[in-house]
Amino acid sequence: MVKEIKSARDVKDTRQHMRPNPLSDLTRVEDYLEVVYDLIDRKGYARSSDIAERLGVSTASVTGMVQRLSRMGLIVYERYRVLTLTPKGEQLARDIQRTHRTILNFLRVLGIEESIAKEDAEGIEHHMHKVTIGRIRQFMEFVDGHPSWFQQFVETLK
Repeated sequence: MVKEIKSARDVKDTRQHMRPNPLSDLTRVEDYLEVVYDLIDRKGYARSSDIAERLGVSTASVTGMVQRLSRMGLIVYERYRVLTLTPKGEQLARDIQRTHRTILNFLRVLGIEESIAKEDAEGIEHHMHKVTIGRIRQFMEFVDGHPSWFQQFVETLK
């Protein structure tokens, strides 16, 4: 029998008994790794405050996730120190970043406005199968190797 939900409190009570969405959880892990990797690449280091600013979350949230990433073997976390990625974390972050670039470039090729392409790439990157990403990557290589074909496509967008 399905429990009838009558008020906002009932909704809250129902949510407390639900398991977290594993895809949403994976998305958060990937977002954090991507930001840490990018900060290290750009600044040479990553701090919790930088991650919090970039993701628009509290430093307490960052601390909790960073500790979790450390337990997962993806980050080296020492309290009050800069963060570093483990080799496993760095490889995963590179893969995430490569996927992001592939999708972003694909959307650009389709003629999607830059701001929309960036927003969509951020959402799509976490939810596409590796086979699909691989096929998009192959397509992009084809486009790069056949500029006349691409120019004909661009003409159809006008």
